[in-house]
Formats: sequence, structure tokens, C-alpha cells
Amino acid sequence: MRLLIIRHGESEWNRQGLYQGQYDAPLSELGLRQADALGQRLANEPIFAMYTSPLQRAAKTAEAVARYHPDAPFHTETALLEINHGQWEGLTSAQVEERFGAGLQEWRVHPTRAQMPDGESFSNILKRVLDFRDQLYEQYPEQNILVSTHDVVVKILVADALGMNMDRINRIWVTNASISVIEYGNDLPYLVSLSEACHLGRLETVRNNQKAL
Repeated sequence: MRLLIIRHGESEWNRQGLYQGQYDAPLSELGLRQADALGQRLANEPIFAMYTSPLQRAAKTAEAVARYHPDAPFHTETALLEINHGQWEGLTSAQVEERFGAGLQEWRVHPTRAQMPDGESFSNILKRVLDFRDQLYEQYPEQNILVSTHDVVVKILVADALGMNMDRINRIWVTNASISVIEYGNDLPYLVSLSEACHLGRLETVRNNQKAL
């Protein structure tokens, strides 16, 4: 299976620097343009089926790709949701640091131990993402499958493919509307590309401008 993993375009809350988690923030104007550029980039890529997180920032990004692939089945999948940030949602990184400083530091350095207040445990998102990956491979062992999802989900899939310690995932940067590709087979998984964003040009989101994910 060749898994094409896209992170959604910039959302309004990305633009404002707010933690969003499972809050359903829409794409910003820039995010819509990023999604269009992504759709054009993937227009000639063979895609057998598409799966998206139900959150609109991921779904709208996937729809921009789907316009070029009208025959590919389009599915919504809750396993692709971003991690629930609980009480962090709607706060800036500065506000989270002020109110939950120790928890934020733990999330950055040891995410597997972290538990955001009223949020989702890392063990839960890890299980739902990898269980879904296994289901995809069982169903589509030889096909190209696209998933439209969120920062932490992309990082988990990449770290798993590389055999990384999951506490290192925040050392990976995944830009908005980028493409990461992993190939799965009887041998080891292979990371073919990570956060490819050449199609964005000047539309690419600069890492230093996005402190809250």
C-alpha cells in the first residue's frame, strides 16, 4: 500500500495562533489557496480511495484533491481526528504556557506521558491511528490511498514507519497542505517523502509562525 498523507491547509485558528485540537476551525483564506495548490499537485497521482478526518479543515482540503479524482471513493473517518487538546483548545501558546506550563513542557518533550486537562491521552490516539492504518493495509494492500488529517496523526504515522521513539514526534515538522508518503508491504515500511510542499511556493506556512497546532 502506498499511503499519501496530507495535512490540512492553514485554518483560521492556525492563523490566529490558537490550539485547536478537535475544535472545528475552518480553513483560512490562505488555507483555501493551499488546498487548491495541493489538489493541482495531486491531479495526476493515481488515487484508489480517499479518507478524511471529519473536521472541516481536513475535509475541505481533501475535497480540493477529490475534484481531480471524481471516481475515487471518499470516506470520513473519525480515527483521523486530531488529538483532543481539552482545556488548551482556543488558547494561544503563551496562554497555555502560563496556565499549564508543566503540562506543555511534558507534551513537547515526552508526549507519550502527557495528558491535557479534559483532553485525549496519547495512548488513545496512538491506538486509533495505528489500528486504522492496519485496517487500510488489510483492505488495500496494493493500492494508492490518500488520507487527509492533522499534525499529530501525520507525525505518529511517520514515527511508526521509521521505528522512532514516539517521544520524539515533536521533532518532526509537518507544514500545512503538505504531502508525506509511506509505502507498506511485506518488508519494512519506507518513508518516501516527508512534508513535501514544493507545490505551495510562497503559500507555504513558515514553521516559526505556527506555534500552536
